[in-house]
Amino acid sequence: MRVPALLAFVFLAGATAPLSAQSLSAALTRAAADLPAGGFAYAEIKDGNVTHGHAGKLTLPAGVPSARVLFEIGSITKVFTGLLLAQASLDGKVALDDPIAKHLPADLKLAPTVAAITLQQLSSHTSGLPRLPDNLRPADAADPYADYTVERLHDFLRRFVPDKPAPQPADYSNLGTGLLGHLLARAYGVTFAELVRTKITAPLGLTDTVIDLDDDQRARFAPPHSGKVAVSPWRLGALPGAGALRSTTTDLAKFAQALLDPASPIAPAWRIAREPRAPMGARGQVGLGFFLHERAGRTVYNHGGGTGGFRAHFEITPATKSAVVVLLNNDHPDPGALVALAATPVAAKSGAPAEKAPPAVPITPAEIKAFAGVYEIDARGRFTAVVDEQHRLRIRLTGQPFLPVRFIGQDRFAATAVAAQFQFARDAAGKITAVTLHQNGRETPARRTADAPTILFPSAEKLRDFAGDYQLAPNLVFEVRVVGINLIVKLTGQLPLPVHATKPDHFVYDVVDAALTFERDATGAVTAVVLHQNGRDQRAPKN
Repeated sequence: MRVPALLAFVFLAGATAPLSAQSLSAALTRAAADLPAGGFAYAEIKDGNVTHGHAGKLTLPAGVPSARVLFEIGSITKVFTGLLLAQASLDGKVALDDPIAKHLPADLKLAPTVAAITLQQLSSHTSGLPRLPDNLRPADAADPYADYTVERLHDFLRRFVPDKPAPQPADYSNLGTGLLGHLLARAYGVTFAELVRTKITAPLGLTDTVIDLDDDQRARFAPPHSGKVAVSPWRLGALPGAGALRSTTTDLAKFAQALLDPASPIAPAWRIAREPRAPMGARGQVGLGFFLHERAGRTVYNHGGGTGGFRAHFEITPATKSAVVVLLNNDHPDPGALVALAATPVAAKSGAPAEKAPPAVPITPAEIKAFAGVYEIDARGRFTAVVDEQHRLRIRLTGQPFLPVRFIGQDRFAATAVAAQFQFARDAAGKITAVTLHQNGRETPARRTADAPTILFPSAEKLRDFAGDYQLAPNLVFEVRVVGINLIVKLTGQLPLPVHATKPDHFVYDVVDAALTFERDATGAVTAVVLHQNGRDQRAPKN
């Protein structure tokens, strides 16, 4: 099961103030305490100083500091690919608006709307290409890109016909950036690895930012994990530009310093790459490889990364000449979310009292039903509001659990766990048509697009029937856990995700079109789970 990218912002969490080394260290130390395996290495640049550290069960070879341990950095590679596109335009090898057909074999026949996709549209996720090609059918699900060849890539492009011409609204595509890396390598007549070396890593002295490891680097490579399970490193086949690089916090801190230095060898390319190209998500933008968002009135450039057993986060804030790098050799938690949580609001740091929660206002069951529905934020995210058996409204954001909210009057609801409120809007006829999340001084609007689905909310006691490990394949395990009043499911190599009951023993995902049905024996004990996805039913017995 492949999970699409989740939203670029943190719902019911996050903050808006600059980071401090102490708060980042504390956030990572707290998160590391729950890690079953692996650990964090991190670096922060602040006031011209670089601070390195680590947390958790990070295995360090004798005499090797955490700053020199190599991790897969996954999609942070896309930042390098975007810079390579900018540099190639400066070198005269390509133009940003070159159609992809110009850099593909002449005998590769494409639909006109595919042939016209431009290189910068690949980097800014506006090409209309899907997240992944439909002919990605790995022989080994634990290393899903390894056997994806150039021939398969070209075959997909030959068959693909988009719904409409590019540019389309930005929608994250591993395929698009992977294709861009392939085309840039063709333009220079070298491999993608050699292109990265000659144009970026060698000029900057990044000796440990590579695709293929030598013996010394292999000895310093952090072993990947998915939860408590040791997993395989990933190889990216024909799509290295999407996520094939490995690196260290030392190298990525140097890379960040180069981006912050107007006299660095990559400064001219960076000036091109950093320019916003399209809106991305509810409040962000995308450049060539970088995502942009605002924090405390300053523009932050960032990208995350994730492979089967690694997660990573990289960000720079040019206005303050600061940067953060976090690398993890496990597939959960998300370092980007931890960095956001470490940015404590200024009021909290100063000891200012928290704003008193507004009191609940009575509302009838009939009245509360009017607020139920699906509210679309953008192409990737939505709020879903449902009424539970106790006639309470619960709201979830794509990829997150349902949270109870209380009515506080005037079509407004407050979350019960954190400082966030939802303001609903009506049309002239009095019908609910939209909702806006108010949190951390920001607003996230969403328009109503559908009726609410049927969702059941079993008690935590009943959910515990499903907890356990289920063997889907030799290297794939479903880890099912109860967290509070939610059922959280993690498949080896993927993020833990909530699933939601729509009928007894049947749960659905909301970030991917998939469902789970649990089986019971004659005594009522749960014995297996069946994954329903892509027209297939795959049974996983309980261990």
